Amino acid sequence: MRPRFSFSRGEDLEPPAETGDSDLDEAGERTLETGGPDSAPIRPDLGPPAPGPQSGNQPGSGLGLIISVAVAAVVFVLAIYATGSPTANPLPLAQTTNALFWIVALAITAAAGFGAVYADRTAFRGTQFEDQQVAAEFNTAWIVPAVATAAAILLVATYHNTMMIVAGPLIAFVGNAGSLLSRDLLDDADDTALKTATTIHTLVVHSIAFLALSAIYLNKLPTPIVALLAGVVTALLILESLERRPVLASRKLLLALLAGSAVAAVATPLMWWLTHGWTGGAVLFVAFYIAVGVIQAVITNGTLRLRDALEYGMVSLIAFIILAVTA
Repeated sequence: MRPRFSFSRGEDLEPPAETGDSDLDEAGERTLETGGPDSAPIRPDLGPPAPGPQSGNQPGSGLGLIISVAVAAVVFVLAIYATGSPTANPLPLAQTTNALFWIVALAITAAAGFGAVYADRTAFRGTQFEDQQVAAEFNTAWIVPAVATAAAILLVATYHNTMMIVAGPLIAFVGNAGSLLSRDLLDDADDTALKTATTIHTLVVHSIAFLALSAIYLNKLPTPIVALLAGVVTALLILESLERRPVLASRKLLLALLAGSAVAAVATPLMWWLTHGWTGGAVLFVAFYIAVGVIQAVITNGTLRLRDALEYGMVSLIAFIILAVTA
């Protein structure tokens, strides 16, 4: 309100309006008509979103990409370090490596796991209030990146050639970035796109399972070590596959341990089979495929249907026959 000037006659005079006051008054009237200065602007209707997994506000996606590039860069350095003339060591992964190589390898594997968990939690914090998501009982975001990084390093140490300078970092990058991206897609996908997001996540997990199990078998380590490593990798990857399933955490852990024990049991007689390394890895992968498939079918349907038993039984039988003939 403008001040008034009082005179002895009691007449109140008001100073003349300055240029532009009328414009401000008109703007204020228009503001009142449209709802106030703090009201949200009216946006045009852009229609429904396009079908498929939608990338919402996921601040962890970019962070996951940065972490994946950093992990791949370290694996690239390790691949260059591993190239050279092999020694007389009968173990392939120890022919061109030393203690420094494995210390760095262990550190980057752990860093990949911690980085994945941090990126996943960052993405979750960015969407939990918008989507009202509930945090998982335990975070398994570290599993696939850590297993993928370890598999890439094992393959680099096993082959120690120029081809692995490209293949090793590529495996590490795809495993880390693919895992985090597929988890983001699962978090963002609506009902219509959930099947696509689940398929992408399944492909990433199964690809890393094949590479990791093959890397374990290639070096022909002692049978107890091969069985233990194969069982641990299987149990971890199945835990990741079951993270979003509506099952108690204790039951998930029990199913993962049973599946890991089954693959470890397959690995024990497999060490007596004189075959090529990748063929042995494929046999372990078929066992992994059966275990994870049967578990998911039982959780989804409540029981093992005849159709599921025929699917996993016939596919696995055909795969074992092909591997036996081509070995």
